[in-house]
Amino acid sequence: MKSLGIMYWYMLAVTIAGSITDIRKRSVHVAFFAAVAAGIAALMFWDRSIPAEARLFGILTGLLFLGLSFITKEAVGKGDAVMIMLTGAALGFSATAAVLCIGFLLLSLISLVLVVVKKYGRKERIPFFPFLAAGELVLAVLVLLP
Repeated sequence: MKSLGIMYWYMLAVTIAGSITDIRKRSVHVAFFAAVAAGIAALMFWDRSIPAEARLFGILTGLLFLGLSFITKEAVGKGDAVMIMLTGAALGFSATAAVLCIGFLLLSLISLVLVVVKKYGRKERIPFFPFLAAGELVLAVLVLLP
């Protein structure tokens, strides 16, 4: 059975914690991101399994979403973009890309259901943190099961 490093479990835990705040308040405080970044920096000493280039490309992925946040006047939230950047720094590009694909797939399915049952309109906003957490959880299950 494959194993996931401590960094992966740390990111899953903090993304779930951020999801709770994102759902309740529709925002996540800057201090949360600073604490997550400090945790990532500390854990990098123990988990050196991810190459620096992969971490850099993961960070660049988050920066791309941050740029989209500015361009779209926060259709993509800045907090979501910062969390994607932190996920990229912690897990590298490949895992971040997989988490995003799974998260966007789940978001689109849930959005479709909410629109069909008329709970949400086209202008409604759905917090993305829970879908990042779900993407990380699904990826963990996919890695650990085979």
